[in-house]
Amino acid sequence: MSTHLRFAPEILIRLGEELIPHPDLGVIELVRNAYDADATKSIVQLHNATQPGGTLVVEDDGDGMTAEDIREGFLLIGRSSKSGAPDSSRSNRRRIGEKGLGRLAALRLGRRVELLSRPRGEPGVEHKLVIDWSDYDSVRSVEEVELAIVSQPTSKAPGTSLTVHQLRQGFDKEQMERLARAMRLLTGFFDDEDTGFTATLIAPQFDQVSDAVNRSFFNEYEYKLEADLDEQGYASTVLYDWKGRVITRGEHIDVAPDSRGSRLQPPLRYQAPAASFELWMFLLDKRSFERRASKVKFAELRPWLRVVGGVHLFHRGLRVHPYGDQGFDWLDLNLLRARNPQLRPSTNNSIGRVSVDDPDGLLIPKTDRMGFQENAAFIELREFSRSATEWAARERKRIREGERLGMTPPVRHAEPAPIDDRREAPRASAGGRGALETASQPELLTLSPSLPVQRQETSLPTIRREHLLYRSLATAGILTVAFAHETAAESDVGEAGLGAVGLAGIARRAARSDSFRVEVLDLNEVVKHALSAVRPQLERRGIALNEEFWDESIPVAGSVSDLEAIVFNLAANAMSSFARAGDLLGERAVVVRTRVADGHAVVHFSDSGPGIVDVDFVEMWRPGVTGGGSESAGLGLTIVRDAVADMCGTRSVVEEGALSADAYGELGGASFHIRLPMRAVGE
Repeated sequence: MSTHLRFAPEILIRLGEELIPHPDLGVIELVRNAYDADATKSIVQLHNATQPGGTLVVEDDGDGMTAEDIREGFLLIGRSSKSGAPDSSRSNRRRIGEKGLGRLAALRLGRRVELLSRPRGEPGVEHKLVIDWSDYDSVRSVEEVELAIVSQPTSKAPGTSLTVHQLRQGFDKEQMERLARAMRLLTGFFDDEDTGFTATLIAPQFDQVSDAVNRSFFNEYEYKLEADLDEQGYASTVLYDWKGRVITRGEHIDVAPDSRGSRLQPPLRYQAPAASFELWMFLLDKRSFERRASKVKFAELRPWLRVVGGVHLFHRGLRVHPYGDQGFDWLDLNLLRARNPQLRPSTNNSIGRVSVDDPDGLLIPKTDRMGFQENAAFIELREFSRSATEWAARERKRIREGERLGMTPPVRHAEPAPIDDRREAPRASAGGRGALETASQPELLTLSPSLPVQRQETSLPTIRREHLLYRSLATAGILTVAFAHETAAESDVGEAGLGAVGLAGIARRAARSDSFRVEVLDLNEVVKHALSAVRPQLERRGIALNEEFWDESIPVAGSVSDLEAIVFNLAANAMSSFARAGDLLGERAVVVRTRVADGHAVVHFSDSGPGIVDVDFVEMWRPGVTGGGSESAGLGLTIVRDAVADMCGTRSVVEEGALSADAYGELGGASFHIRLPMRAVGE
């Protein structure tokens, strides 16, 4: 007796609603099918869909399907006729669909499906198919259910309309926002794509996302990286400054050095399909925008970057989920920046695009539609993108080191390049530029060139001892209160005990009487010792601390207690902001940097937290002023202000710029900048 495999109706659940974790992914699969059908547009509508029982409609103006196409393609699950070759003589698109599993999952979003398709090759004919999933509830195998394809006359243009009735679950606010973003970003947002295809969601969320995306601040980049991977597996790179001028170029050996030999098959080639990688890097710093005379406020970039930030992967013209989605850092940009924030981009301050055509189909989609399988081709493509980013970081560091020495570093592997008119045009209208217009290299804000120190010949500042004592005791109190709040919420008694010991030690240190003497101190040494005290507390909270100290000693006048109070309070401020944000921020990092600029000692303190929100920039230095739902007493920044004021010998440190802050700084969170007078050693 002969027989054959049969499938119980439950297999439809396994391959349908259980296969794709989010309903928006199923909708995107139907839109991608429209792209494969050579459509120029696809329109998605949801009716009464906030609750179960609503309706989903997806329409396109593509080539449509014949009855044979429906029977041997649309209804054949597990095999795809889309081999990667151009899909029709009308288009050069390469088809992107695979196996039909994503389509099945989309059809299972509801309890009844109605398909209407009008093939371009059969004018005036429409084919209709209805699938009622309840018919499968009473049979032993899916093969027992008969489906009928009905042909009928029509006057409509070619295309396909698919309606999913009685949705099993509603689209809540979060799912609608996910769908709106996925629809808008599907065909790209880089102002240079021309896929000949648009995807539209008829919903207010789509309009909101589109408004944010269409603002397009690409011209505000500080640096831009372009990298290419050719068909032989060799890489090349170019780094541009904010004027669109070539800073430096890299060859394959620069991007993929010999140390990576164990990951590549000889002769040191990437085993991946040909690809291109572009990365726009922004400095979310007010000074950077002022230096470039930008007409855009740096704070305006933040909402735009929230929608489009990250590195996106485009395969055969369409964006692939989840690469570039919030929280999916597939190139580990945030991890690398947290370990070493110096000159590295993050998903909060950069936008990237990896584009690959993949004619041989080396990149294989995952069954759950969550990106590509991690095969050798994908791993090598990711390694190429990471290596190009690392190359750009090394080159920026080389340029910075040259500027520190007061030299212009030579441009490597670069012939004279034409000016990028796209960048020069908007810059030319800005006035007040002076020498910046003729600078051969971009100015880096991370470290200024060494300048002759303008020594202050005045006497040491007079700081009243009771002020020093007050600031030290207040700092100890702030740390104690911060610990009390955390201990109350700490479920692990052992961890709470470790925190108690650490914070108590810092509190005792802050109140140490032998640190009150006013003298000339090495800023680097005092800040370094203070950070060593708070490092365990930061690391206990999952916050990476990164330090970058000036190569030479930086003499300043003041007390150890005041400098430590500044460090301790800014660290406590960062820990508090991370605690309020919870797990929404991803990588947690703090960077502290000292340098010399214009004869002054400068300290930068930045974090990757939520930034400075819900507080006035002028008022936040006053006692009792807090923001962002903080439970603190509002004294930390006041202590910082008063300590800086005494060391500078003026009460107007905020107004004069000796103390300033950025709401969204170098790491995407709050940044504080302190400028102190330099002194002569032994003064």
